[in-house]
Amino acid sequence: MTAPPSSSTPGSGQPRTAAWWFARWHSGELGRADRREYEAWRKAHPEEAHEFDQMQQLGHTAERLSRGQVEALLGGPVPARPRRTGWGQSRRAALGWACAALVLLAAGSAWWSLPAATPSYSALIAAERGERRRVSLPDGSQLDINGATRAELRFYDKRREINLASGEILFSVASDTARPFIVKAGSSDIRVTGTVFDVRRNADEVSVAVESGTVEVTGGHWWNMGKATLRAGQGIRVPADGTIGVPAPTDVATLTAWRDGRLVFRNAPLGAVLSEMNRYLATPLRLADERAGKLRVSASFDLDRPEAFLDALPAIAPVRLAPAPDGSVDISLR
Repeated sequence: MTAPPSSSTPGSGQPRTAAWWFARWHSGELGRADRREYEAWRKAHPEEAHEFDQMQQLGHTAERLSRGQVEALLGGPVPARPRRTGWGQSRRAALGWACAALVLLAAGSAWWSLPAATPSYSALIAAERGERRRVSLPDGSQLDINGATRAELRFYDKRREINLASGEILFSVASDTARPFIVKAGSSDIRVTGTVFDVRRNADEVSVAVESGTVEVTGGHWWNMGKATLRAGQGIRVPADGTIGVPAPTDVATLTAWRDGRLVFRNAPLGAVLSEMNRYLATPLRLADERAGKLRVSASFDLDRPEAFLDALPAIAPVRLAPAPDGSVDISLR
């Protein structure tokens, strides 16, 4: 059974299968509406979603081969890379790459015939709005979990893996060179063997900041994967399309002050401050004036009393607060 077609997606008359989504995912044209439909499809069709994940793993395997190895396994030239010429053409190109990867797999290791790997340890990681938790893992790693976080953890023989669906985690990873620790967040992968780093996933981007050690961040499409290496004191933001930019100096101590029960803002736009505070406040804050969101704010707040932010805000910024009928608070310029 396939999910009903979406009227917002080109080619909506075609059935949504694992292969269809794989081609669509790697077409370079997956928008927000498509991602919402994709998430709904995964929930409705878990078996096909597992097949899609296997295809993604196949892509990651294929990208490690040299062009000569790929051509030897295919028995011919590698298909041309997809071009942004419209969904019909780019889908066919992406599907050609998908088929090439399938041939590689069948020729190289008969991967499809192997049973799916079974994790030696798995756990659901979660923290509610306003909650902070610390979790110790069997390998000696430690996770500091910020509010409104959801993640799924799996340990395998040769890798440790966590899929961050939403929220923020500060990872203190126990060193194990034979079993890398991989964080999957949106369209990016973060790989380490032992270090301390923070990963935050929002609706539009993933941010990574390194406190100690070295972290490798990859993103983008499997035929043109980007990569960046971050060292202590550096951070990077990865947008929804997986584009990898250049690491930049980052105040990691300020960014991760939440683990010690404080939020610190240094010349931050009020819009970003409100978004952060909404992770902890029972009463949601909402900008009623776009100009107010551009105001710059420097302040520090105790997370054990996040409501104090509401009392302090009019004193640190020229704004007024107005309760709304739905229980939220509208914020606008005075």
